[in-house]
Amino acid sequence: MITAVRRAHEPGGDGSFDIEHRILDRSGGVRWVATRSRTHFETVDGVTRATRTIGAVQDVTQRCNADERLRILDTVLSSSAQAIAIADARGTMTFANAALRRLWGYPETEELVGRSLGELGHIEDEEPDALFEHLREDRVRNLEVSATRADGTSFYLGIAAEAVSDASDKPSQILVRFTDVTDRKRLEAQLVQAQKMESVGRLAGGVAHDFNNLLTVMWSGLELAMTDLPSQHPSRGYLGDVMEAAQSAAALTRQLLAFSRKQIIAPRVLDLREVIRRMERMVMRLVGEDVQVKTSCAPDLTSVYFDPGQVEQIVLNLAANARDAMPDGGRLTIEASNVTLDEAYAAKHVDSRAGTYVLLAVSDNGAGMSESARTHLFEPFFTTKGPGQGTGLGLAMVYGAVQQNGGAIEVDSEPTRGTTFKIYLPAATGVPNAAPARAPVPRRARSVSVVLVEDDQRVRVLAKTVLVSLGYQVRAYGSGADALEAATDLRGSPELLITDVVMPGMNGRILAERMRALFPAIRVLYVSGYAQDVIVRQGVLNEGIEFLAKPYTLDQLARRVREVLDGDGPDA
Repeated sequence: MITAVRRAHEPGGDGSFDIEHRILDRSGGVRWVATRSRTHFETVDGVTRATRTIGAVQDVTQRCNADERLRILDTVLSSSAQAIAIADARGTMTFANAALRRLWGYPETEELVGRSLGELGHIEDEEPDALFEHLREDRVRNLEVSATRADGTSFYLGIAAEAVSDASDKPSQILVRFTDVTDRKRLEAQLVQAQKMESVGRLAGGVAHDFNNLLTVMWSGLELAMTDLPSQHPSRGYLGDVMEAAQSAAALTRQLLAFSRKQIIAPRVLDLREVIRRMERMVMRLVGEDVQVKTSCAPDLTSVYFDPGQVEQIVLNLAANARDAMPDGGRLTIEASNVTLDEAYAAKHVDSRAGTYVLLAVSDNGAGMSESARTHLFEPFFTTKGPGQGTGLGLAMVYGAVQQNGGAIEVDSEPTRGTTFKIYLPAATGVPNAAPARAPVPRRARSVSVVLVEDDQRVRVLAKTVLVSLGYQVRAYGSGADALEAATDLRGSPELLITDVVMPGMNGRILAERMRALFPAIRVLYVSGYAQDVIVRQGVLNEGIEFLAKPYTLDQLARRVREVLDGDGPDA
């Protein structure tokens, strides 16, 4: 300021200055003033001197503070991580920050100013004109839409728009905040899908439980009927067909139980390399000669903790699925490697947990599938195959088995580009190997006392008939309460309790505990077609539990009873 004043008083200049500067008022406060002046000069005896200065001082504190606020606001909006645009009432952008440019994929921010909000990229589900019309009425609009960036990639977009009114309360500007909500929408979709699968699983498990009782009656009745018929009786062929149909129904029931995570499993430490090597020839026969099969396992592959039967079923189901996707032949690749899933991965996949896994990847270069098909892929009875070409339970079984064993599953697929199933099997870190099998002991006498408890009368009658025919002394009851009430009148100590697990009033585990309190040496064989936490944890059979799964054949019942009686002692 001093320099400007000095120059204004120097001869040869125009004698004026116009500056804004700060001053201290009487109270010591700072104020902004605009000072304007003009200096007049006179020349006397050849010497030019300033003779007078005329000027004015104006308080411009309010304007300067407003300008400062605008500067700060512009800096904040421009550098904000939130994508922000300001548009006029017609939707033409007058301001766009760098975050908005990055969100939509434009190279320069200046490209956005002067363009309509509707030109940012294709915004589905909401026309820009409708958005602005809504703002004119309600002044605020929040919505989530699917959108397309400048490079053509799709994402989910959260839009928060607010109309800014002028002095006459008419909308003059529109403030719009954009948020990429793709990750949240994906997690919400995963959660909804997981909840749906859980509900369907409960339904499927309940159906399978009841159906297993029916199948047990069918199998046992058919076996008894065929036993009574001469070997050349013409009805034996019909009964054999019915038995095959019952066996197919039992296989479907097992798949439903696997999907619903109600199948009782026995995981153990497995060398996945050995499993893949052993199954390679089986897979090659399954897919046919026109499909090239390649396997690859990391040399330092960690052992996994998984049910051996289920891991084989997973490989076979995925191989069959790949074969159907390559009707004209192709390539099937089975790979295994060590991976670690971190917390960031688990946060984006609701069905997974952070930890150490072995990745089993099964890939084909077949037809692939659409996004819609992937959404329903693991639902029971969903299939993209033609009539008679599949039940839609194979992949449902894969999903349930992976979940029940504590793993995770992902699918990468696009139409015409093939499919890759990524199965994350839990690594067997810190899990001891299975104990060696116990040596068999001599069989006991067949005439032993057995208590049979089964709430389904048809199953109870058939099971008793079979056991009596084998020489056992059987007392059968329809409930745990009836069995306990009669227990005090039993002569001698029963050696074996055969009990259904899921029964009204008193479950099998409670019954076994009370029977053992009366008869400490009694052995227990649990029977069920449904995994309940009564004898399992997450479907894994508790240690020391003797178990027979429904549906069972008469021979399976006889052999299992003999094995329990020939064991080392009462179970846990």
